[in-house]
Amino acid sequence: MKKEKLKKQFEALREKREQLFKIVTSVDAALLDRPPAEGKWSILQILYHVKASEAGTLRYIDKKLSFSQEGLPNSSFLSGAKLLLLEMTLRSPVKFKAPKGLDVFPERLVLEEIKADWDRSDEGFLQLIDRLEEHQLGWQLFKHPIIGRLNMQQTIRFMVSHFDHHSRQIERLTS
Repeated sequence: MKKEKLKKQFEALREKREQLFKIVTSVDAALLDRPPAEGKWSILQILYHVKASEAGTLRYIDKKLSFSQEGLPNSSFLSGAKLLLLEMTLRSPVKFKAPKGLDVFPERLVLEEIKADWDRSDEGFLQLIDRLEEHQLGWQLFKHPIIGRLNMQQTIRFMVSHFDHHSRQIERLTS
């Protein structure tokens, strides 16, 4: 997988998010902060969760790379198969419990702050892709809490699937 292709995949994810933010900014502010039912997340909480997940992924990879100058194992066929199963599950009506820490929200959430933080995280991801050498792209850089270790391309695929899952959730709440 070439870095330019990874960047294009990541940029496509950013464009999806920009489209979602266009929808969300047209929604009444009271709806953004109101959970649809007891124990359910508001639109702002969903956005915060996805943003926090992606920022945490970046921090994890940066930390992993700081300890692993000699190299890491490359991802396997099994990693790809597990990712495919997760992608299919994220497209289904099956619900997941968020990993610990990604289900905790600040008392006050502000759409503009979430977007600004997310934009900074995106810049960090693009810088990370630029820093990686071609041979590092296959390394198991990220450990997903359910399916295990993923390489950079698989990590971005997960991020896209995760975003799409929650984007559909937000679209249901705004329609």
